[in-house]
Amino acid sequence: MTKEDCIFCKIVKGEIPANKIYEDKEVIAFLDAFPFLRGQTLVIPKKHIAPWLFDVEDKTYTKLMLYVKKVVRAVEKAMKPFKTGIIVEGIELEHVHIKVFPFPETGLLGYPKKLDPLPSKEEMHEIAEKIKRELS
Repeated sequence: MTKEDCIFCKIVKGEIPANKIYEDKEVIAFLDAFPFLRGQTLVIPKKHIAPWLFDVEDKTYTKLMLYVKKVVRAVEKAMKPFKTGIIVEGIELEHVHIKVFPFPETGLLGYPKKLDPLPSKEEMHEIAEKIKRELS
C-alpha cells in the first residue's frame, strides 16, 4: 500500500470524513468507523509511518503515546468502561495506528469483529463530541 492509497492519509488530508476527537500538526484521533465497541477510537501520526511504530523517531513515538494516554482518559470519562485497553497496529492498514478499546464489561475476549448494527452517523457524532468534551 502506498501513501496515496492509505485510508488514514486520506482522512488526514480531509478526503474522507471522520469523527475527529483531536487534531494537531502531528497527531489525529478519531472514532473507528467500524468499531466492535462503542467509543472505539484510533490515534494515528499524521505522517505516513508504516508498518512499525518502533521505527519512528523518539520524539514522534513519545508524543503519540502521550496523546494516546490523554485519549484513553477522555474515553474513560465519557464512556465509563469497565476497563480500557490499547493495541498498536499497522498490519492490515499499513499506517501505524493505536486502537483504544473501552470494554464495557469483564470477559474482554470474544467480541464480534464489528458492532452489528453499526452506530448511526448521529450516534458516532454524539460519541465523538462526548469524548472531546473530556479532553483536558
